[in-house]
Amino acid sequence: MSPTEQRLYSASQIAKAGSILRDASSTPDKVEWAFGALDNFRALHVEPLNVFQNTLRARLKKLELENTIVAQRIKRKPTILEKLQRFKSMRLDQMDDIGGIRAIVNSIEELQKLCKLYTDGSHKLLHELQREDDYIAAPKSSGYRGVHLVFRYQTSKANKAGYNGLRIEMQLRTQLQHTWATAVETFEAFMGEKFKSSQGAQDWLDFFALVASAFALKEKQVPLPEHAEMTKAELARKIKHQADELQVGLIMKSFSLAANNLPPRYRQKGGLALMIFDSVTKSANVTIYPKDRYELAYEAYIREEQRSSKESTRQVVLVKMDSIQKLEKAYPNYFARLKDFQAELNHVFSWCS
Repeated sequence: MSPTEQRLYSASQIAKAGSILRDASSTPDKVEWAFGALDNFRALHVEPLNVFQNTLRARLKKLELENTIVAQRIKRKPTILEKLQRFKSMRLDQMDDIGGIRAIVNSIEELQKLCKLYTDGSHKLLHELQREDDYIAAPKSSGYRGVHLVFRYQTSKANKAGYNGLRIEMQLRTQLQHTWATAVETFEAFMGEKFKSSQGAQDWLDFFALVASAFALKEKQVPLPEHAEMTKAELARKIKHQADELQVGLIMKSFSLAANNLPPRYRQKGGLALMIFDSVTKSANVTIYPKDRYELAYEAYIREEQRSSKESTRQVVLVKMDSIQKLEKAYPNYFARLKDFQAELNHVFSWCS
């Protein structure tokens, strides 16, 4: 039976599975059962994600926004386990971002218009808006910016009632915010750090925070509080000094060389991509599946995740895109395409003079 066909576990069973997976003393039999529950629970999010993607595309079209990118993904199993460990009180059945969809637009103004369609008046969805996190007005301490909307999926269709209550997180970013976030993910993947969780070498965390404040100023937004008193020139000089000390440019070149191992991209409409990256060998592999072969892709994803659970240097992700041609733009952290980040850094460096 495909894990996408129906809900096999109740909310309380999913919560129990999370507790088992969090507990290092759990028996192998319990862990095996818990992973089965987790696999089914994750797979259930595909249907709601497809619904949200269709609505999102319609709303982007309504606003006549061009050159936008839409991507959706199911949260990776290792990331779920790491999150359960970090947040001891979190219930697996209430994790907000197992199903995630992202829209990348060109400007703050476009982002605000799109966000308004989901939060104001008659344009609101039937799905319950549980939470709105505005990380632009109040950036995370790491420097991350964007808007996150968390919904509880609702449908009146009897054959889809098993999806009711599932949480879907929508992330809205500008291109510049996305450039920063994916650069952080690139360095994290290649260096084996956890920069997204504000963990790792402090000089690197300081560098990314400084760059985030500079990018915020470029979009006429607020910098991080610790940089609020710095002029643009002072901020740029500090970033330039940090970049030189950390040899950021040289490291980015090494990332690009590693990315040359990738196979050619296929020119096709829609589809799924199974991406595997090894932070030790600096190798990357991408397998493309047609959009009607989800179950085949999912089975391969499960196999690779099982292998990755024993090889911590491997990262595995399965993504669905409107066009595989846009895959690299939406997930450049797996391709080490840091040209945009380097170009933006160069622009910041020009403030030094």
